[in-house]
Amino acid sequence: MPNKKEQSSEKSFEESVKQLKEIVSQLENGEIDLDKSVDLFAQGIDELAFCKEKLGQTNAKITELKAGKNGKLVEEILNF
Repeated sequence: MPNKKEQSSEKSFEESVKQLKEIVSQLENGEIDLDKSVDLFAQGIDELAFCKEKLGQTNAKITELKAGKNGKLVEEILNF
């Protein structure tokens, strides 16, 4: 059985954001017990870390094409 890190790498950013929204909704509802709230909070922290990692990876891949000195297009990584 895959560990938690392997499971995280198989899902998409969008799936993780959806899961975060569900967690927040459940926590805001206030109808769950303390133990379940703590578990959901921990799961939310994991989802948030996954989203930050994916955004960092995506940020590193964003590039811009510019005209170089010789007139050829040059690919430049944009840093945000």
